Amino acid sequence: MKNIHMIYMFSTTHCTKCPMVKEAFRNKNIEVTMVDPEDTPELAMKYIVMTVPTIVDTRDGKEDKYTGQEQCLGFVNTL
Repeated sequence: MKNIHMIYMFSTTHCTKCPMVKEAFRNKNIEVTMVDPEDTPELAMKYIVMTVPTIVDTRDGKEDKYTGQEQCLGFVNTL
């Protein structure tokens, strides 16, 4: 099985903090996989997502996780 390394952003439709993080990704033209933990609970459980927004970066083979609007925006700004 091949490992695909990517950036996941966990968000729900009713999250009030997520739109700003999504906009930051769009502004930087960064490809991110959006995941609704309510629709994909198995992926949320795999990465132990307890709140949204949460970003999981698996690009370097590690699982770096950022939670909450401030941490997520800080991560996007480093890209």
